[in-house]
Amino acid sequence: GRGFAVVAAEVRKLAERSKLAADEIIALSDKSVSVTNEAAQLLDELKPEIARTANLVQEITSSNIEQSNGTNQVNNALAQLNTITQQNASMSEELASSAEELTNQSQALIELVLFFKMKS
Repeated sequence: GRGFAVVAAEVRKLAERSKLAADEIIALSDKSVSVTNEAAQLLDELKPEIARTANLVQEITSSNIEQSNGTNQVNNALAQLNTITQQNASMSEELASSAEELTNQSQALIELVLFFKMKS
């Protein structure tokens, strides 16, 4: 009798501890479900923002490509301008040389004309 009562009391204590543990597990499980649902809701709210960010990144990439192309065009135009400027400088030197030659020839012609005028 008395041994059975002791065993029954221990079984009752074990059952109570098991119930408490089961209640804690249920509470933790409910909290996990709640947190999971909240996370899912937050992700659903973030999806449009993520899509908008992806679109903005695409637009920025396109703008960078356009800007790079524009920069290349400007560089090409500057290279052409540099070439034309060098050609103009070369032509200016040739013109200056030709003008000097014409001046020398004019001076020689004037001297010849004066020479013939003095002779006559």
